[in-house]
Amino acid sequence: MMFASMEEKDLDRVCDLEVQCFKNPWDHKQCLYELQENPFSQGILLKSGDQIVGYAFLWITFELAQLARIGIDPQLRQKGYGKILMKHLIETAQSQGCDVLTLEVRESNQGARALYESVGLIEINRSKQYYPDGEDAIVYSMGI
Repeated sequence: MMFASMEEKDLDRVCDLEVQCFKNPWDHKQCLYELQENPFSQGILLKSGDQIVGYAFLWITFELAQLARIGIDPQLRQKGYGKILMKHLIETAQSQGCDVLTLEVRESNQGARALYESVGLIEINRSKQYYPDGEDAIVYSMGI
């Protein structure tokens, strides 16, 4: 396993994973914005050889890190890749002077919630009807 900075050439695969991982996937334009225009965003890949098995968009704003997106290839889940990527994201945020990591996740996404809790994130809030379909988001946070 290795980590790499996301580049524009990676967006076809990232957008394919977005569709597989999310009910409301980001499109190519949104992902490109994160790479080229959002000054707070970092695109990070988890690779096995040349294969992208996971990715994340991490926003660093002063002492706050927010996990905007994380996805693992659905066919490669339950192999520890999510935990490997989460630990790397935490280390990345720490190395850039962040004190806190936050994220939102669908209330129904039990697999992701278990992953976040396994690396030390705790549920701190609920955002009512956060998603377009009306589902609540659970807000997680951790000091780092």
